[in-house]
Amino acid sequence: MNISFFLKPKAEVSYLTEDCPVRQALRDMMKSGFTAIPLVDPKGRYTGTITEGDFLRLLLEHPAEQIDRMTAGEVPRRVRHRSVGIDARMEDMIELVSAQNFVPVTDGRGMFCGIITRRDVIQFLRDSCKKG
Repeated sequence: MNISFFLKPKAEVSYLTEDCPVRQALRDMMKSGFTAIPLVDPKGRYTGTITEGDFLRLLLEHPAEQIDRMTAGEVPRRVRHRSVGIDARMEDMIELVSAQNFVPVTDGRGMFCGIITRRDVIQFLRDSCKKG
């Protein structure tokens, strides 16, 4: 089954742009209530996922004056979250969601389209088992 049926579109998802100042990015993440958020470049291409841990390491390892001049795109990220293309199949998502709470979805140009959540994949698997 194609993942587009399960896609939470970009318009309904919290995400940050790389050029967002770090302090604003932290506020936006706290406001969202999520511990990880997709990161996109100014043109809307997915460039990675930034986590609370990434921000915590930044705060511990850099002086406040330096952080005040940084953007979300400059925050070192410990883990490289993988994305999938919009034409991916739900069955292909199992490995990814075992390591990520959500999987970013991109189109053929790398533009961020939205996410598929771990919950959606687990519900799909549960429903598949019931039919099986």
